Amino acid sequence: MKSSFYGVIMAGGRGTRFWPLSTRKMPKQFLKLTGCKTMLQETAIRFKGICDPGRIMVVTGIDHGETVLEQLPCMDHKNLLLEPSGRNTAACIGWAARTLVNRGEGSAVMAVVPSDHVVDNAEGFRETLSIAVGPAMDGMLVTIGIPPDHPATGYGYLEQGEEIEKDIYRVSAFREKPDTDTAKEYVASNRYFWNAGMFIWRADTILNEISLHLPELAEGLEKLGSDTSPEISLYNSLPSISIDYGVMEKAENVAVVPARFGWNDIGDWPTARKCDVAKGEVISVDSENTTVWNEGKLTVLMGLKNVSVVETDSVTLVMSDEYSQKLKDVVAKLEKEKPDLV
Repeated sequence: MKSSFYGVIMAGGRGTRFWPLSTRKMPKQFLKLTGCKTMLQETAIRFKGICDPGRIMVVTGIDHGETVLEQLPCMDHKNLLLEPSGRNTAACIGWAARTLVNRGEGSAVMAVVPSDHVVDNAEGFRETLSIAVGPAMDGMLVTIGIPPDHPATGYGYLEQGEEIEKDIYRVSAFREKPDTDTAKEYVASNRYFWNAGMFIWRADTILNEISLHLPELAEGLEKLGSDTSPEISLYNSLPSISIDYGVMEKAENVAVVPARFGWNDIGDWPTARKCDVAKGEVISVDSENTTVWNEGKLTVLMGLKNVSVVETDSVTLVMSDEYSQKLKDVVAKLEKEKPDLV
């Protein structure tokens, strides 16, 4: 498996809903949020045993190449792809696949994962990938489904179809983020998984699907050639669309493997609370469901619920959970008015 397998890590996000800790210079995937390793390092370590360090590929922003190499010193420099701008996941994944095909490794299996997810069982992660490799080598597009433990409305869902073989099912439909009642129906049916945005397929398989469903993107990827840091005008010409919308929802040969691990996408401060993301000394009086990140200082909470308090050298954020999705709007405003803070 090691000789024909690549771990492809998508590490180009901004993490605006994790501001002020996550900034343009140092997005959350490069921070130590859940332990002594950064999120990128923890993601790479999960591939240990099924993927050699030299077959880890990272797609990140052009400003973060040095950071990636510092955090993953064993990776092969030729596997570092630097995006001059973000063009969504279809371009990111397609570029990685095109790079492998250009090297004559079209039959290699790619396990594509985000860099900022929390996985609580690395061995279960590897077992799940091992199951997914079989159908991927046979030409299927395989995704990992997270068995839901509550009716979440913040995730897309995968509907389970017929069983192909043990622990491998066809995906009969992709469902958008549901309302609460619909999410409850999904969970009660035992036929749905959360869509975690993790994929396993051969490099030539996903390129063929991109050619079929996103021909403009396929043509643009061919023009990139073998450059691991392409011209911004050339990369900006690639269509900006997610791999889910652009390919997965249209493809016919899609399978899902249920995850054998616990998972959290740690997308914002309230969800990070579930992963014990916190720092600093806290005294809490009649307060509950709160998050504090305030290194080196004492924070006193009194009579507060569902609140995050985050302090950096230059910013203090006090936010009710219900406003967590609006934090990116604040960041967008600050980018115009006080860009040094974001």
